[in-house]
Amino acid sequence: MRTTLAAAILTLTFVSAAQAQPDITATLASDDSITPKFVPVKKGSAKSVQTAPAKPANAITPITFVQPMPALQPRKLGAPEDSAEVYVRLELPGPQRLFTRESESQFFERLAQDIRKTPGARAIFPEEPSISKVTLTQMPFPRVDPITKKTYAFQQTTVEPCYVYHGRLYFEQPNFERTGWNFGVLQPAISLGVFYYDLALLPYHVCSDLQRGAECSAGKCLPGDPAPLLLPRERFSVTGLVGQTSVILGGYYLFP
Repeated sequence: MRTTLAAAILTLTFVSAAQAQPDITATLASDDSITPKFVPVKKGSAKSVQTAPAKPANAITPITFVQPMPALQPRKLGAPEDSAEVYVRLELPGPQRLFTRESESQFFERLAQDIRKTPGARAIFPEEPSISKVTLTQMPFPRVDPITKKTYAFQQTTVEPCYVYHGRLYFEQPNFERTGWNFGVLQPAISLGVFYYDLALLPYHVCSDLQRGAECSAGKCLPGDPAPLLLPRERFSVTGLVGQTSVILGGYYLFP
């Protein structure tokens, strides 16, 4: 009984749903918006699709004649567009031309003369800007006082030279005294050894270079300059050797 009642209710549900559903086939047939493109459309339809005509596979494209480009011609030397030719000097200048002293105006004039040798060429020099509009006048000599209109009296002044002219220094140690080289704890022993060396060769140093009676500081490094360490080298001198030998022999005979 219960099974028969459930089957009857299910049958009534399907029948009512089938009656309520509209006709899908009629709706698809009457609607033009979903009509496929390959189906002919009515003439009055607003949504008509226009397709481009298909190009045939065996279409022939016409060929147009193109003129060939003219060959590039090499530009000849001395053509009209060349305003001037360049002259290259192959010969070497002589001493008079190489060591000629000329002012700036003379140099420009020489360039202009060289350019005039080329037909149709001209030398163009840039204009020099005016640095100042003030004209300088040379002061008269002797100077005149603008108030008293009298000439100034001549005065003398002393100019100290930047060098010192002094006698010969026989015990000078320029590496340690002038340039400031220092060997630390060994410096006293080294300076003492150099002093005894100069003392032993004092006759040789006095008798050598007799024509040079004085020395000058010009050309030497100033005190404190970072100069390299110079090792002294004794120059051979005949007079110095004679003086050193004489002192040794004289001392031997005087103090036997």
